[in-house]
Amino acid sequence: MNKARIVVLATLTLSVLNLCFMILSVLTRTRVFPDYSPMVITLFTVFLITLGVLSVWQLFAGLDGQVMRGKVLLLLAVEYFVVYVADITNIFPRSVAPMGQTLFAMEMLGALLAVLLFVSVSRYIKSVPTHNSM
Repeated sequence: MNKARIVVLATLTLSVLNLCFMILSVLTRTRVFPDYSPMVITLFTVFLITLGVLSVWQLFAGLDGQVMRGKVLLLLAVEYFVVYVADITNIFPRSVAPMGQTLFAMEMLGALLAVLLFVSVSRYIKSVPTHNSM
């Protein structure tokens, strides 16, 4: 198995676990978002769950030397990064209660994992032979 592929799958696994723990844990339920309608928060939650499900699908589908799946992973890495940085910098969602230290640490870890995922997927795409890319 290609080392780049192993790094991609390991980083993606850690990203999925981190996201799932944040969605399903009590850490995020302590935050209040009165400035947003329930529909906005619901759509944001659906987006996060979809991000997690697509990531899990990528884990089970594997990479199998396909550059297209690598490009999907690049998009997922960017989405992870944007979500975490937007929350860390208080762009979206804005909460009345400040972010707890544990949640902040988990979001910083998530942003770091997103960068590592992007870099490892980029290296993986470069290592895939062109005849396997379709």
